Amino acid sequence: MPHQVLSQVLSPHHLAQTRQPLERATTLPAEAFTSQSVYEGEIERIFLREWLCAGRIDQIPDAGDYFTLDLLGDKLVVVRGTDEQIRVLSRVCRHRAAEVVRGAGNTRSFRCPYHAWTYHLDGSLAGAPYMDGAAGFDRKTCRLPELRSELWEGWIFVNFDPDATPLGPRLTPLSRTLANYRMSEMIAVETATFDSPFNWKVLVDNFMEAYHHIAIHHDTFEPIHPAALSHSPDNEGPYALLFMPPTQTPVPGADNPLGNLPRHGSLAEDEIGTLVAAAVFPFHLFAPSGDSLAWYQILPQTFDRFTLRIFSCFPRAALENAEFEDSVRMLQEFTKVVHHQDIQACETTWAGLNSRSFTQGRLSRLEKPIWQFNQWWLERMS
Repeated sequence: MPHQVLSQVLSPHHLAQTRQPLERATTLPAEAFTSQSVYEGEIERIFLREWLCAGRIDQIPDAGDYFTLDLLGDKLVVVRGTDEQIRVLSRVCRHRAAEVVRGAGNTRSFRCPYHAWTYHLDGSLAGAPYMDGAAGFDRKTCRLPELRSELWEGWIFVNFDPDATPLGPRLTPLSRTLANYRMSEMIAVETATFDSPFNWKVLVDNFMEAYHHIAIHHDTFEPIHPAALSHSPDNEGPYALLFMPPTQTPVPGADNPLGNLPRHGSLAEDEIGTLVAAAVFPFHLFAPSGDSLAWYQILPQTFDRFTLRIFSCFPRAALENAEFEDSVRMLQEFTKVVHHQDIQACETTWAGLNSRSFTQGRLSRLEKPIWQFNQWWLERMS
């Protein structure tokens, strides 16, 4: 989106308010969430240039394992090849555009159901029946396009921009901070999928602050991780962190909703019991703790809708031992309950953002990650 269009949609005065230091800053203006033009600008300036999470390596542990993904209108397949290399390929046949594979599974090759064109797991063409009469047709150069991909802490990231700066070096401080959680060793279990009828940034904002624990989560998170104890460090890259220590005094009559999962990682004394919320911008959301890892995968559809897939990730020991089956189930159910509360918050926020009476509001000191995200967003959008 041309810069002049962005400036026409978003008031320079309002943007200047968002750029203020945290103690004087406001939220992004409402139009940053509700404008189709702004969303088109996000596609061009952010989604097609930044690293987006496609999945986890534990979803494709063996050679030939694959899963498919629809991302920003592109039909992709993430596959582990016979050479153990993980690749993100277009799954659109180079002949007549049929999808060569759907769903997930294990295969030796991708065979188009339309005309039986077949591709190796690295995307190269293995067979194209009756193409011997096509002048100049070069089987060696006809292949499924491969997108740039990168592995980070067990996640598979993809980028539509072939010239994008590598992700890993920019996340080195984040990896160092979270090293004791050993996230790459976790196993993802899909917990729930939600059709979310509001802008994607509404959920990112909600995920990255504990301020709302005092109201929305007064009976779930607040007794365990009080908002007042939450804090965020200064960030050194395209991410934000929120630390939520446990309550300092037991809550009378409160049961542990998370069961009794085995400890994972090598946590320091001050890390045990602390919940961490993290965002790798634009919208890779995850929350490691001492025994599990929550992961929110956002798949934008339009400016006012996205698909949310929630995964609960566990140590292998918890998934392979029947002793922890109930605890795994309890944590998944607790995650669903918490997100249903968040849905209420996001939906009422979305209704307010679409009201003519709202422009932007002041941020609390407990909303530092939102301020950090806003500065990142403004830099890329303008």
